[in-house]
Amino acid sequence: MKTLLIALLSILSYFELSAQQNIQTPISKINSVFKCHPNPVENELYILGVNKIKSVEFINVLGKRAAIYLFNKSIIKIDVSYLKTGIYILQVIDEYDKVEIKKLVVR
Repeated sequence: MKTLLIALLSILSYFELSAQQNIQTPISKINSVFKCHPNPVENELYILGVNKIKSVEFINVLGKRAAIYLFNKSIIKIDVSYLKTGIYILQVIDEYDKVEIKKLVVR
């Protein structure tokens, strides 16, 4: 619960700082769909969506889907302890069909 609270405070401060920045804020931060932590991850991955998240997909380095999860919420906790150690592409789609991908390292 403490970790979730820290994550919520982190995302709230992110939005506060973004609102205070001038017009030179990078487009990638404006259009961000989600934040995740920790990265690298061992057991539990926390995903915080700007909007509600529809799906989270883990794709391995060979391009094969390792896992897919369907949701309808903006704060997500996923147990990734079953994934093999390595690098994955984390693809998240929000309720408005915006897609964002990030590199995820699983230990």
